[in-house]
Amino acid sequence: MVNIREVILNILIEYDRDGSRKPSLLKDALEKYDYLETRDKSFIKRVVDGCLERNIQIDYIIDSFSKTPVSKMQPFIRSLMRMSTYQIMFMDAVPDSAACNEAVKLAGRHKFTGLKGFVNGVLRNISRNKDKIAYPDKEKDGGIEYLSVFYSMPKWLCKMWLSDYGFEKTESMLEFFLSPRPTTVRVTRNLPGSVTTKELMEKLSGAGVVVRENELLPYALELEKTDNIRHLPGFKEGEFIVQDVSSMLVVEVADPQNRQTVVDVCAAPGGKSMHAAERVYPDGKVFSRDVSDRKCQLLEENAQRLGLSNVDIKVHDAKIHDEELKGQADILLLDLPCSGLGILGRKNDIKHNVKKAGLEELSRLQWEIIKSSWDYVKVGGSLIYSTCTVNKGENEEMVKRICNELPFVTEDISNKLPKALSEKGKNGYIQLIPGEFGTDGFFIAKLKRV
Repeated sequence: MVNIREVILNILIEYDRDGSRKPSLLKDALEKYDYLETRDKSFIKRVVDGCLERNIQIDYIIDSFSKTPVSKMQPFIRSLMRMSTYQIMFMDAVPDSAACNEAVKLAGRHKFTGLKGFVNGVLRNISRNKDKIAYPDKEKDGGIEYLSVFYSMPKWLCKMWLSDYGFEKTESMLEFFLSPRPTTVRVTRNLPGSVTTKELMEKLSGAGVVVRENELLPYALELEKTDNIRHLPGFKEGEFIVQDVSSMLVVEVADPQNRQTVVDVCAAPGGKSMHAAERVYPDGKVFSRDVSDRKCQLLEENAQRLGLSNVDIKVHDAKIHDEELKGQADILLLDLPCSGLGILGRKNDIKHNVKKAGLEELSRLQWEIIKSSWDYVKVGGSLIYSTCTVNKGENEEMVKRICNELPFVTEDISNKLPKALSEKGKNGYIQLIPGEFGTDGFFIAKLKRV
């Protein structure tokens, strides 16, 4: 019989050792234990995700009650304490006594009998005092220490965002990153066999999924109580694709029409390419490119499942100019590799791995791709520049550079955006702040070639 907490512990130990090189550890484990009950898989995911999301806060709490700091603990004990502290602090459904008792049992089972008293003592002390923990003062150092500890965010990111957005907006972003999120899907349209949003909602509700319409886009649905998305009715039939609303807005801004040609140079996993292909179907064409066979296989799978025959998929490094695409694009989608700071709530590994020095390197990579692909756009055509980050160096400053050094001008996109967002698009771009409209942090700019 599988011990669920032991599974969690093994995953956390692996992350602690080399999680930066293996961001898919949780996904791999859930696939390995796919035969478990849904509630057990949900428990594994909740605790592992929670420990990664709140790692700085959890370590701060443990260090507040332990004479041995987390950094000095043996790897097994460190992961055990983190797992148990998360349950005590953030899982009301788990009795504190159960979290403590199971931790002590695991310590004994793994031959740490001499530390059972330490594990028990620290965890029970945390349990007794969890409502009295003294966090750093909000007023000290502009709130950097407080935000970093309470929301488990590296200090340098807190400092950068405080400078760019101020305390209130920064705290709102950090709070959003830690909030539970629904899975967002786009209902496919304009294709043979497409269903209406209402029909898909009825199907999914009948399968026990909690479904609601998104407030920004009529074809976006928010799903809760989903186990494996691939098992849901309508998935195999291509009736929907998983995609965040912020990503859907890229194609809303691009507004491709039938018979037009769209080029997407960094296309995987394919949400925007497939969305564009639906818009230009049946007589338009989408050229989807990405750097590896694995990424292009994802594109192929999505195109086949959705029944899109107008997508041309090839392996190509976006840094290398493709002469065949020169002057072909009515619309060029440049959704470039970025720091991912707008999707920290979905990908915990990003905040552990992104470094301040790496932001400048990413900007150099982005410019290299822009230089190699800008002339794919026809004169009068559109370049849609987008990233899933909230770093101004990768966003507004990059748009200024494109317009200064290449033959492009910004276009007013206010009439392409949902009414709630329209005022934000008058300068030719929009910066979505994480959580402001329930979306990821995302940047979208529309530039016209002149």
